[in-house]
Amino acid sequence: MDIRRLIPGIATCALVVALAGCSYPTRNEKADVINETFGYRLGNLAAGGAEDTLVVVTASGGGTRATALALSTLRALDKVRLPTGRSLAQEIDVISSVSGGSVAAAYFALAGRGGFDTLEHDFVRRNGMAAIMSAGLNPFGLAKLSTPGTERIDLLIDYLDRQLFKKATYRTLLEAGHRPLLVVNAADMVEGIPFSFTQRKLNLLCSELTKIPLATAVAASAAFPVALSPVTLTNYQPCEATPRSWPPAWVEVNLDDPSSAFASPSLWYDAPQRTLLARAENAYAMGRNAPPGRRKSYVHLLDGGIADNLGLFEPHRMLTTADTDPSLWALVNSGTAKKLIFVVINARSFAASSLDESQATPGMLDMLMSSINAPIDRATAGTALQLRETLLETFQKLDRGLGRFAALARNTALVTIDFDAIADDACRRKFQSIPTSWHIKKEQVDALLEVGGALLANDPSFAKLLSLAGAARPDLPTLADTCGKLAF
Repeated sequence: MDIRRLIPGIATCALVVALAGCSYPTRNEKADVINETFGYRLGNLAAGGAEDTLVVVTASGGGTRATALALSTLRALDKVRLPTGRSLAQEIDVISSVSGGSVAAAYFALAGRGGFDTLEHDFVRRNGMAAIMSAGLNPFGLAKLSTPGTERIDLLIDYLDRQLFKKATYRTLLEAGHRPLLVVNAADMVEGIPFSFTQRKLNLLCSELTKIPLATAVAASAAFPVALSPVTLTNYQPCEATPRSWPPAWVEVNLDDPSSAFASPSLWYDAPQRTLLARAENAYAMGRNAPPGRRKSYVHLLDGGIADNLGLFEPHRMLTTADTDPSLWALVNSGTAKKLIFVVINARSFAASSLDESQATPGMLDMLMSSINAPIDRATAGTALQLRETLLETFQKLDRGLGRFAALARNTALVTIDFDAIADDACRRKFQSIPTSWHIKKEQVDALLEVGGALLANDPSFAKLLSLAGAARPDLPTLADTCGKLAF
């Protein structure tokens, strides 16, 4: 081998290493302002034409499978035409997402219905795995990855930015000025709780959401454990912008009062998830002033599916709690919102396995993947039913004789887009066996881009959705037709 041919490549790699230095990447910037109205928030985004109707969509994780199913469903919602001439997709107030669903949600928030074709052709139908692997395994990529300044998650961030987001940040969404409010959900890998990219959450870190690239937030939401490194956010608390009254009231209200800990039960007994979240958020807010063992100088974020694979926690909080930040609860309590349309997109997989057919002890790789996939893919079964029951029960408790929340419970349509709803066993298993990857076969993409509309039309609550929206039934595919076309 002629060593002279390798000199340019070696020199390039050496230059990259020298330029990258030894510092870790900074993903978020320090905030100059912390208050309850500044930044990317629901109250700073113009509502659509149907102000008396709240429309919330959540999209689960699952790689390109989840992106395609979310895209299929959004296209179907775009076919539901309202009396105003707008579509139901254009009236979405909040879209909350995880992992692969975050790709579709974030691009929809950025490009709207006009971006459907770009999302399909530039992402869903592309071999993302090959592109990401190629970027990481060439000499230039390997040299960058050998330094702290570039991490494995940067391969996904760069791919997302190149294919879709083109350097867009949350400021881009704020300047556009219209809904839906995008809520991208990752998971705090230390606490095991949801971490939503909202200005409300970033205030706790003394950081500004508008300066964070959409590609970074989506990658954090999709940082599959082991395969990808976490996205690490810096906690700048305490900082000059922090208000005198701190932590904020909406954190403290869910914390136990130490002075009465022995006189009354912990708040955890009534609302364990909310209490655990508040304890972590209090540690974020205290920053370097938190006690040893609870100090949160940095927050390491992994795939949101670890904590909430349907992206339901934050929308549910917005509907059922009163914060100083304008919320969905406030819109209902004021009498502005009288109807609720809630669409839950669940692209979870359930791949066929032969492990149960053999007495042989599963190997280390099988056990590793099972320990990661099982909590993410199976824990969401039945969540939509639990959501329906929780919403209705919570609305009744919140009503306090006003009648507004009780009326909202009667005027709620909860629609679930879920492969489990497919009655045909062979068809259901084919969809559930589509791999969680950034590349799936053309035939699988074709089927996914049709089944979202079929599942929407098949849901028993779809008729109520149309009634609440005042819309005629659109022309959507049936599950029988969709299953009949399966060729993979």
